[in-house]
Amino acid sequence: MNAFDQIQKEYDVVIIGGGWAGLTLARQIRRGGQDVSILVVEASDSFRAKVGEATVEMTGHYFMKQLGLVNYLYRNHLPKNGLRFFFDKPDHSLSLTEMSEHGTTSIPPHPAFQLDRARLEADLVEMNREDGIQVLMGVKAKGLSIESDDNRHSIQLSVADCNTEIAARWLVDCSGRNRFAKKHKKLTRQENVPEHFSSWGRFKNIRDIDSMGDESWRKRAFGRFLSTNHFSGDGYWVWFIPLSGGYTSVGIVGEKDKFEKPPTKRESFLEFLMNYQAISELLDGAELVDFEAWGQLAYRADEFIFPDRWATSGFASMFLDPLFSGGGDMIALFNDHICKYILMDLAEPDRGKAQNILNQELAIANQTVKEFYQGLYAHVANVYPVIDSAELCSPLLAYNTAAYFLEIAWDYMSDSYLDQEYWQRKSYLRRGYMALELILQRQLIDTAKVLKSEGRYYRRNDEGFFESGADHYKYFVYLMGTAGRDGWRIDLRVKLWVEIFLKVIEAKLDFPGLANKMVVQQSILLPDLLGRPNLSTADKGWLLEKISEKFSGILSDEAERPVQVRVTEDSFHTEALEIKDSSGELTIDELDKLAKKAKSLWSQNQEYIAMPGMVPVFLAFARSQSDSIMDSVIDQRKAMGMDQQASESPVVEAV
Repeated sequence: MNAFDQIQKEYDVVIIGGGWAGLTLARQIRRGGQDVSILVVEASDSFRAKVGEATVEMTGHYFMKQLGLVNYLYRNHLPKNGLRFFFDKPDHSLSLTEMSEHGTTSIPPHPAFQLDRARLEADLVEMNREDGIQVLMGVKAKGLSIESDDNRHSIQLSVADCNTEIAARWLVDCSGRNRFAKKHKKLTRQENVPEHFSSWGRFKNIRDIDSMGDESWRKRAFGRFLSTNHFSGDGYWVWFIPLSGGYTSVGIVGEKDKFEKPPTKRESFLEFLMNYQAISELLDGAELVDFEAWGQLAYRADEFIFPDRWATSGFASMFLDPLFSGGGDMIALFNDHICKYILMDLAEPDRGKAQNILNQELAIANQTVKEFYQGLYAHVANVYPVIDSAELCSPLLAYNTAAYFLEIAWDYMSDSYLDQEYWQRKSYLRRGYMALELILQRQLIDTAKVLKSEGRYYRRNDEGFFESGADHYKYFVYLMGTAGRDGWRIDLRVKLWVEIFLKVIEAKLDFPGLANKMVVQQSILLPDLLGRPNLSTADKGWLLEKISEKFSGILSDEAERPVQVRVTEDSFHTEALEIKDSSGELTIDELDKLAKKAKSLWSQNQEYIAMPGMVPVFLAFARSQSDSIMDSVIDQRKAMGMDQQASESPVVEAV
């Protein structure tokens, strides 16, 4: 039977591309409109393994809530035990159990999954067909004509020697990196994106990571196997992602300028992996089943949906970087918007009104996704300059995870991205957060230089287990998606940033414990850091003076008379403090008791949540940021290398 025998001449929605993005969009539209006619056209006649197996919590929410696939996912794919990073020596000589490690100790409370892409897509085809969606496999879209306003688009289809033409009210390009819609309009570009390559393959018979090492090492984390495991190096990382069916996806992502010749050939890929002691242990006896590589991963676009009633989603639209498994989050955001406007448009009998809505709202929808890309890129760009240093990268990962839960995932679970009034009203917050991320990235870059020059950059890479970062998000992880907590969220978000900034300064100045000391958190506040965004070793005197001044006030209140405390560099290593009785009225015994009290206060640590609130300060800072900051050069190493650019950037001026 000819593939076109049952085809209609016109559909409400035609989706080009039957991968993850297109098939989930078709299902989502069907769940919102049972009478919508939908055709999905896929050029391949079967599905193969693909990258993009790992998801995070926003994508998990999309699959379960928008698509209703919770039962299917748990029965057919693997739950994900968060992101896990292993840190090595520069010569990659550490065994698995000798490496410092950042990762969850148990399954996170909000689900995410490790997907077998080939199985997922084949299963979605059958689900969609059962729901009355036509899915044509092995049929190629050869040409298109996109018409303006409410006119029907035409798409030319081909299979073997047969050709036909169909019409669509809405056309959605989900054709992946082929980007079928570029025949109509070139959307993608490679400015202001990570310049990274990737190569990967599926292996079978990889050793079970949860049976390696001694018993004490195994007990420190539950289910390392289920994590997306990252092995980090200078400007690159290697992933291990488990898949149902016994396979493991293994791949490399790296900054191209860090490699004389990136390992994008099968032989160089395997050779690269075997140079790692820990990776070679995991791959001992394993077999590479398939292999693929891309010379350039990232590209972006300013638009994905158009008033002419066409759109793009998934790889056909834009792609960033897989470091934080954010590809699925982008698809969720694309598809939510596309589904919303398709269903709205098809349900509106007043065609003039429908067109006006598209004309007015799609510009905002495009800006929403563009800024989402920028915000995610800011977090990714912060990590790469320090990805191979446990001392800098581990606290940064904890911060990024908490910020993702508190901001990105929370807003998604509360449907804020589709609420255009809310989204526009909060635009100044996004500007403020972007400014903070760019400040933090510059500080990370400079701190890495200091640590490398002093031989301290790798000093905490071989401590064994490192940390999970769960203390950063335990206060709000079960509240994600709750409405009406905006002020509280801003307060926590700003405190998280202050803490990570202090953590970086702690490493730069070699002041152990600086960031978590109660006295320091009461002394160095957001205005101080915004006033010294480029805080350096030359600012040690200012920092110690600020802490000493605050400490003196705290102790004077305790003694009910003026006392001076002098905090020195040595105080962070030996806890030695200098106490002076300003009044001259204290006895030796009283002074001795006060010194003990000072030592007790100095050793007192607290979590970031107990910091003084600085919401009004941040709001004023955020509102001072220009709209143009959302178009900033995200990789600050590039911005700092431009003539005059670093000193003239909007964020430095605003500070």
